[in-house]
Amino acid sequence: MNKKKERKKKLDHITYHNPKIRKITNLFKNTNIGIAFRTTTTQRQLIELIISIQTPEHEKSGIYKLIRNTCKRSYIGQTGRNLKSRFQEHTHYFKNNESHSAYALHILNCRHEYESIKDTMTLM
Repeated sequence: MNKKKERKKKLDHITYHNPKIRKITNLFKNTNIGIAFRTTTTQRQLIELIISIQTPEHEKSGIYKLIRNTCKRSYIGQTGRNLKSRFQEHTHYFKNNESHSAYALHILNCRHEYESIKDTMTLM
């Protein structure tokens, strides 16, 4: 009986960046090296991406820009909480005549009416 001895293949990993990587792996076709691919994206990154796409903008946190529609002035801020909560804080400071935010201070100093506040708040 003629049995061929099979050589055990060694396994190596290559990070998959684009389809051209497959051409490089063809060089190892007739060797005892097997190639496995790994991606640069982790499961955690994919989950975070899905969550960020599904989350409404007013529930996100980050750097934001408030634009006064009446005078076209803008205020840039940063929050670790959601945008809706932060905007409510700015509004609270204005209503209670508190100068804890530059945005509220501007509204108070320029004597803008609260009813005329129709500002836009967006993530940057």
